[in-house]
Amino acid sequence: MNKKVILNNNHLNITLDRLACQLTENHLDFKDTILVGLQPRGKILCEKLVNIIKNKHNINSVENGFLDITFFRDDFRRNTS
Repeated sequence: MNKKVILNNNHLNITLDRLACQLTENHLDFKDTILVGLQPRGKILCEKLVNIIKNKHNINSVENGFLDITFFRDDFRRNTS
């Protein structure tokens, strides 16, 4: 099976920058906003977004956290064979 690249590193960074910009436009100072990353991969995405918002948009009060939903998935115990 061949791997398909959906976003290369450059396109991913552009997309994250734009998402951070839109979040900043919609939530201004993030006073009533919390970013939550679903573990495992959502944690990395959340951390990158928080870094972009803090460093490029100078908003230091970005509340964030991570949530592991592994045992709450409805397909966790299904036999796929």
